[in-house]
Amino acid sequence: MLPDTTHLLLFIFATVLLNLTPGSDVLFIGSQSLISRRNGIQALLGTSTGIAIWIGLTVIGLAEVLRHSIWLFDMIKIIGAIYLLFLAWQAFFANKTDDSLSIRSHAKSDSIHSYYKGILTNILNPKVGLFFLTFLPQFINTSRGLVWLQLLSLGVCFIISGTLVNLMYVFVFTYMKDRMFENLGFKKTLNKITGVIFCALAYKIITARPS
Repeated sequence: MLPDTTHLLLFIFATVLLNLTPGSDVLFIGSQSLISRRNGIQALLGTSTGIAIWIGLTVIGLAEVLRHSIWLFDMIKIIGAIYLLFLAWQAFFANKTDDSLSIRSHAKSDSIHSYYKGILTNILNPKVGLFFLTFLPQFINTSRGLVWLQLLSLGVCFIISGTLVNLMYVFVFTYMKDRMFENLGFKKTLNKITGVIFCALAYKIITARPS
């Protein structure tokens, strides 16, 4: 069951605007897309999976626990920041002797890791859970009954919108890579850029505060 048409249209409009605005997911998906399109798509699927998990927690009410438990919030964000700093360390100190062929081969075999990284970057960011806890209920019409089903329906709409928008970003970043950056020198620069992005994401998570 969906909310009434007015609430639904407003939700879709707000969702598209939010997903078009570059944020943590776009930064992560962009960094993976600069490795290869396969990595970018896997990263996209991973971030969407992470969002789906948070939406599921919101629907069943567990996100409410996170909202009122400062120690749990802090624990999750610290783990998340450490994980992202680990990814940054890997990027900064990646093997600098790979040739172009080995880089492409490694990217293909390693693309599944982009999926798991995408899941973890969202799961280990408690702000994502708090966002859905406060955002989704604004578009609920209690007179239509089955609030949990309305929340779930809105969550599915959000995931579809986000997946489509982020898929666009995958092709944008892949286009940039294919046109300008097919050399080992850029691979070294890309590692540094990726490391900086992960450090920025870690900072964003560790400075997050429950609202």
